[in-house]
Amino acid sequence: MEARLKEDILREAERYDGAIMVIHETDDGQIFDAWEHVNSDSLQTPLEVFKCLEDDGFPIKYARVPITDGKAPKSSDFDTLAANIASASKDTAFIFNCQMGRGRTTTGAVIACLVKLRISYGRPIKVLLDEVKHEQPDGSSSSGEESESNATRLTSSTVEVRTRNEQGYAFGIDDILLLWKITRLFDNGVECREALDAIIDRCSALQNIRQAVLQYRKVFNQQHVEPRVRRVALNRGAEYLERYFRLIAFSAYLGSEAFDGFCGQGECMMTFKSWLHQRPEVQAMKWSIRLRPGRFFNVPEELRAPHESQHGDAVMEAIVKARNGSVLGKGSILKMYFFPGQITSSRIQIHGAPHVFKVNGYPVYSMATPTIIGAKEMLAYLGAKSNARVAGQKVVITDLREEAVVYIHGTPFVLRELNKPVDTLKHVGITGPVVENMEARLKEDILSEVRQSGGRMLLHREEYCPSSNQSSVVGYWENIFPDDVKTPAEVYAALKDEGYNIAYRRIPLTREREALASDVDEIQNCRDE
Repeated sequence: MEARLKEDILREAERYDGAIMVIHETDDGQIFDAWEHVNSDSLQTPLEVFKCLEDDGFPIKYARVPITDGKAPKSSDFDTLAANIASASKDTAFIFNCQMGRGRTTTGAVIACLVKLRISYGRPIKVLLDEVKHEQPDGSSSSGEESESNATRLTSSTVEVRTRNEQGYAFGIDDILLLWKITRLFDNGVECREALDAIIDRCSALQNIRQAVLQYRKVFNQQHVEPRVRRVALNRGAEYLERYFRLIAFSAYLGSEAFDGFCGQGECMMTFKSWLHQRPEVQAMKWSIRLRPGRFFNVPEELRAPHESQHGDAVMEAIVKARNGSVLGKGSILKMYFFPGQITSSRIQIHGAPHVFKVNGYPVYSMATPTIIGAKEMLAYLGAKSNARVAGQKVVITDLREEAVVYIHGTPFVLRELNKPVDTLKHVGITGPVVENMEARLKEDILSEVRQSGGRMLLHREEYCPSSNQSSVVGYWENIFPDDVKTPAEVYAALKDEGYNIAYRRIPLTREREALASDVDEIQNCRDE
């Protein structure tokens, strides 16, 4: 386009005695026209400019990676930038520019620093502690705070809760559930996001990508602002949220073995685009920003008013907000899967296995998430226990939950958010192996917290109040030993070892959404096998 634009200009200049009309702007913003004399030597495209500099002996390489103003880079843009950076010599300097040298330029600088960090130090990518900034304006909480000792975290979090209870809750970047979900989705998500946040702070001379999200959110939630301004703030904020979201995913990609081959640290060479294509749950989260951006920017009513804990005392809330596990992160809780009214509604009475039903005429059953005892009784009901002479009936257990679940003392607990304890954490398109990997890491987080707290764990459950006819979520303490914590896969593997003739499959479906074609195929395969 630029080469053809040059031809257009020269062609027009021929008609006006070698001159072209251009527009200038004065220092005080005034616009005026002027004739500019041009010829084939004085008119150059950007590519020609840098080619001339290269011919003059400057050791430079020019690359054009077009990114739409205000938009997040495409996955292919990330790949182009990463390839250029990884293939350059160690002492190469990188310069990025866009129109203002602000938004897209800052994003390019962040990408370059992430790639250089990966090349220099390998994986997992992480920033040295002295490089992490701890103070964040406008209510944003830096992941750098999580690098402090556990005792310091607890003390500062307790103070933070009391301050916010007195002065009102400050909405921060970690209050956007989507970012919490994607960070916990990856094995190395917490460490990679810490590194990303530290680099964003280092590249924030003209713009802080994280703060841009919060600034647009702040404008959007000001009710006195005219609708047009709020609409623009929502759209721009959503673009920056997607940009930050993609940078988190890119950081996790760099922190995985997929990038090893590009920087000479292994054989695996998978592009970011291909890596994302294998993770439909990440793509689904991205589309949720584009389709319904308002839900990520509206401040809930309970956060507009002074924030008072509904989940126990200030110490309990402080502990939840100080969590920093790979999956059990800041603001996340473990809620008992059973809730008031659930246990009494089953037609086939099996203790610990609510809502058991049989489909008439078919060997097909349904049940809610059972306890370990409930699972055993259900299998016994079906005659699935083998003995020395007779094999038990074959049972295929197909687990359709997309939520991360663990068993503690034989009872299932589900991962939830403190401010939305009864809302399912949806991961549209997530695969069985990814969910089971999250559950394994969730178990590790639990055992780590138990060790740090001297054998205790803060859990949550629903309680029903007959007088008000309402349920509430309350926190309570539980003494836990390492053997008390199991993932669903471990539970059913142990039952199989006990002689139950079972096969366990995890095929995650999202509530209130249609099953994917691949999900239908997996269920069909269970029957065929």
